[in-house]
Amino acid sequence: MEYEPLLNAMGIALVEINRVDRGNSVIVTMVIVAKETEVSIDHCAKVYRLAYPRMELQLGERDLQLEVSTPGLQRTFKDVYEFSLFTGKRARVYDTSKEAWVSGIITQADEKTVQLAQVYIEDEKEMIDTMSVEFSVIQKAKLDYRWEDDSHGN
Repeated sequence: MEYEPLLNAMGIALVEINRVDRGNSVIVTMVIVAKETEVSIDHCAKVYRLAYPRMELQLGERDLQLEVSTPGLQRTFKDVYEFSLFTGKRARVYDTSKEAWVSGIITQADEKTVQLAQVYIEDEKEMIDTMSVEFSVIQKAKLDYRWEDDSHGN
């Protein structure tokens, strides 16, 4: 994608981009995440100022509506790629092998597994230090924002 190198240079990663064509209008939604810090309104504004003129040139006479946003506090993951984007963040996954929700901080993700730290297995009311979960047993996953996590600055 043409925007990824530009965003990477700004310390931002593109989580997803969607385009909807409606008659003479085009609606584009970009979801971004900052690599070294929490994403802010300033990040969204910078990406908007970078992307809007480029998109407008490509569309010619068509009307453009661009929205740049954060992933949200409880974003549902759409594919395994997102685990690597959210390293350092808490995620909640439904593990079909345990038949339980598992919550932990993503420490690493590769093509087959995700490594979690400070893991809480909900149905077992159990805390463990680390856990590896294969993507093949994850039925659903989402960000799991917790005020008490150190990674959120509280």
